[in-house]
Amino acid sequence: MSNTIFSTSNPNLKYEFFPEALTALRVEIDNHPALLKILNDQEDKDVYIQLSEIAAYCGIILEGTYTQADVIKLADKLVWELKKKGSILILPSFDGAQPIS
Repeated sequence: MSNTIFSTSNPNLKYEFFPEALTALRVEIDNHPALLKILNDQEDKDVYIQLSEIAAYCGIILEGTYTQADVIKLADKLVWELKKKGSILILPSFDGAQPIS
């Protein structure tokens, strides 16, 4: 499926969307506070540096040059690895609800 949509009202206007794997990675990162801190503390916000930090956090060693297709496959792999690591977030209950036994 293409990530490009052309405007029906303006033929010169097109919309480019991020691949779904990168969007899923962005969403999954939010479930890992330690990784968020690592990414926040990294001064270089280049996408390849950030991907390298995520890979290191997941225990994945990167080597070589990556095409756009390779980066998308890597993002899928990183989402999988992050989900395996999993973080449990415990949120306070404000409505007096009791835990399920």
